[in-house]
Amino acid sequence: KQWYQRRVRGKRGYSLSEKLTQTEKCDMDIYTALIKRLEALELFTSWLIEDNYTHVTLPAYTSHTTWPLSAILPFYKKRQVYRLVASQGQWHDISSEMLMAETKDVAGALTERLGDQGTFFRDRDTGQDLVTELDCLVYGHLNAIFMTKLPSYRMKRALGLHSRLIEYCKYVESKHGLRAQRERS
Repeated sequence: KQWYQRRVRGKRGYSLSEKLTQTEKCDMDIYTALIKRLEALELFTSWLIEDNYTHVTLPAYTSHTTWPLSAILPFYKKRQVYRLVASQGQWHDISSEMLMAETKDVAGALTERLGDQGTFFRDRDTGQDLVTELDCLVYGHLNAIFMTKLPSYRMKRALGLHSRLIEYCKYVESKHGLRAQRERS
């Protein structure tokens, strides 16, 4: 099982996906793997595209530390991100077009799975939208991408082409009152 399922079930004795069938849980694992690809793309964009790193990521990452940690920690984090991205395949020399294509692939798969539903799965008994760990992951990553202002953020443009994903984020925010909480804080 995925780490998030073990963690939630282990601490609370409850899983958001316990109402899903085994087939649906397998589907959820597949889409979770897609989100891992999206996460790697986010890290690549933030840490390995120099313009983004210099103007946004580095100042944000070091704002809470003093020297010498503010000089040491970013070096180690960037190296960690490079290793993660390199383990994903040929991403260490990825072009902007490849980044866009990869992002469009993930966005297309998520859009197709969502269809016209509010969430990725429905409760079989009531027919209502069922929020699962997948919805939490997808919303978290999409919201981070849409809300982050980076100088060079082609991912946002690639995801923005899939208006269904923007609608999904707005739906989750309105249904669960997330926008109001974010505006207050």
